[in-house]
Amino acid sequence: MRKVSLPSILRYKKSYLRHDIITALLIAVVNVPNALAFSVIVGLPPETGLYTTIIGALVFGLLGYSHRLVVGADSATAILLASGAVLVAQAGTPEYVNAIAAMTLLSGVLLLLLGLFKFGFLADLVSRPVMIGFMAGVGVQLIVTQIPALLGLKASGGFWSHLASITTQAGSINWMTATLALLVLGVVLFWRSSRIPSELIGIAMAVVFAIVFHVDTYGVEFLGSLPSNMPNLIVPTVSLEMLNTIMPTVLSIALVVLVQSSMTARSIGSEHDDKIQTNQDTAALGIANVASALFHGYAVSASPPRSQLADSLGMRSQLSGIVASLAMMALIVFGGTLLHYVPLAALAAIVCTAGLRLIRFRELHYLWAVHHEEFMIALVALACTVLFGVQLGILVAVAASLMERLRRQYHPDDAVLLRDGELSSWAADRVKDKIGSLPKDTLVYAFGESLFFENINYFAERLRRAIHRAKHPVTYVVIDAGAIDDIDYTAVEALKRLYRELGEDGIAIAFAHVSPGLRSQFDIYGITDIIGSRNIYTTLSLALAHQKQASAIEMIRDLKIASDSYIVVGGAVLDMMHLRDTPNVDLVVSREVYDRFARKKHWREVTLTSGKRILVHEQYNLLKSWMGNSLTALQRDMQTIDGIPVVSTDRLIAAKRKMARRKDLADLELLRGHIKRRN
Repeated sequence: MRKVSLPSILRYKKSYLRHDIITALLIAVVNVPNALAFSVIVGLPPETGLYTTIIGALVFGLLGYSHRLVVGADSATAILLASGAVLVAQAGTPEYVNAIAAMTLLSGVLLLLLGLFKFGFLADLVSRPVMIGFMAGVGVQLIVTQIPALLGLKASGGFWSHLASITTQAGSINWMTATLALLVLGVVLFWRSSRIPSELIGIAMAVVFAIVFHVDTYGVEFLGSLPSNMPNLIVPTVSLEMLNTIMPTVLSIALVVLVQSSMTARSIGSEHDDKIQTNQDTAALGIANVASALFHGYAVSASPPRSQLADSLGMRSQLSGIVASLAMMALIVFGGTLLHYVPLAALAAIVCTAGLRLIRFRELHYLWAVHHEEFMIALVALACTVLFGVQLGILVAVAASLMERLRRQYHPDDAVLLRDGELSSWAADRVKDKIGSLPKDTLVYAFGESLFFENINYFAERLRRAIHRAKHPVTYVVIDAGAIDDIDYTAVEALKRLYRELGEDGIAIAFAHVSPGLRSQFDIYGITDIIGSRNIYTTLSLALAHQKQASAIEMIRDLKIASDSYIVVGGAVLDMMHLRDTPNVDLVVSREVYDRFARKKHWREVTLTSGKRILVHEQYNLLKSWMGNSLTALQRDMQTIDGIPVVSTDRLIAAKRKMARRKDLADLELLRGHIKRRN
């Protein structure tokens, strides 16, 4: 039986402490307004959102494997709970509260079973376009259901009931409530990029506005003081009739938690070379949901925006989540009265901004531009979620996706055709007489199926394993694409990420047996512009006879950029020091240079999983900043190699230490040896 990996907290290092404590306090500040706001969605007292986030983060912090997942109350699961509970009882009644707890408990048990029996792979069966459409539909639902609260109107029920209430009560709008809500909306949206959480700024300004203008005299409702004690243990009751009613919602909640948490863990983990244990995290989330249900909470999930924020703040482990929970617990026990003057309209405004974040306009536009079929799947998911509710919406979307991909296999046949200078028997019959000596640093890998959302992670895993098992260091990988005749958006994004990761390891990628149809898709999706047309071949023999690319110095000079408008960073500096080869050249350039190249044909602006945008073309990456430093800052202590400005060795060493991936640690050894030889 396979051993369970140690949770994040048991793999702790003392060096994490300062980063985790600072991150924890900032995350606690962000969690409070969001937890209060999401309780409004569910239809429960505001303090239940705090209970949910505290318990969820504590339990996952003790059991979860992923270092950088922030777990707590979530807008998508909140609206799923509300839509399911109204089928059982009216909001505000004990039966409604019991239904919420029952659905949370059952979804937790289901997640626990999925994790224990290693069904985490189900997350791979839901494509990104489906999730984009579904989450956009949830966002629309959130916004519409909060409009009455923004205008000071009364409404209950689902999407259509809220629309009807807005229409019939249009003459009863409380304009002071609407003004205050508009203020919070503007503040949160305007300060989205601020170092201080914009939700906190919005709440603070709403409180000041309410006190100064005595808005309670105009009928504006306040949150009121919170209970100063932690919740008691409760056990929800479930009848057979209730189970039949809520089971579709329970399945939807479990699916959303599984997919959203898995995608978030992979996205952030890939930035740090972290190992991903989806099954273990799923089981931990299941236990967290069970615990939340037993202590007056509701469903918890990993939050993509808060996880990304925590990662950017320097979160190193789940200690951050545990400390943040303790800080929120202290707020309940000692500071519940501090939230008395928070207007309910301010919380509704925060919910609306959460809904806007769920609508990924950029990705929807991208899908429309490059792959109409997948855009339509996303649109079906969005429309069904809005028109028929979140439960039916996600079921229809998933069914459409699975039917469209039914003919594709999840784990196709694959093979290593060349490794360590030895050809497989299949490859030897076809190319042995067409090429000369076989290089030992080259690996040829063949994949037996088109690349789609359901098999791209398997493809990347198998390729990395083939590289890892080579006896000689691999510097050149040829992917035999003879069986690859199609590729989707999810696979494209993963392939771009794989290309960047291997490039940082000094490994170049080429494709052989590329059909005209696949080449056309490479052109449309921008893969050709990123890896370079010279690395795409019609035959395997041509790929193996490739010419070694120019040195980093030659490539930089070919760009013809003025020396005061750029600086070389990353692995290219080691190439210029003759410490190791690298297929990619990273440069931080001035705004003028960046804009000039952005207008050139074949240069593409891409968004990394961290949210950072860079300009790419073949082996070039143009950046506006590096490790948080602008071009001007980097030029203060820059060095030059053959007249080319490069980042200082001290900065390069500091960056490698901070990222601390396997390849960075190897580079550190090379840099230390270089310094010793120089001295």
